[in-house]
Amino acid sequence: MSLWHELEDLQKKKAELEFQLHSLEEKEKNLREKARILEEKLAIQELEKNLKAKHEAVEQLESRIRELERRLEQPQPKTYVIKPEPEEAKFGTPKYLFRNENDTRS
Repeated sequence: MSLWHELEDLQKKKAELEFQLHSLEEKEKNLREKARILEEKLAIQELEKNLKAKHEAVEQLESRIRELERRLEQPQPKTYVIKPEPEEAKFGTPKYLFRNENDTRS
């Protein structure tokens, strides 16, 4: 084989290897871009999930507030407070528990 043919074969081999290298570099670039796209999609899914959970939490709070406001607007039943007599017995049951309004002996 002449030197000329050997040089030609080496140049063909070099061109083929350069082409393969370029093809792999393009494939790597495309795969990196695809990976970035998938990572962004996953990040968006996570944000959507968090957003949905936050919407539900806000809706529950709004519902709770509406219920509390509704209860506040309802007429309240009259409440009675039992006030102790100024003078309680030292032993036994305090006088106010069994106090008879008609009894004038106290």
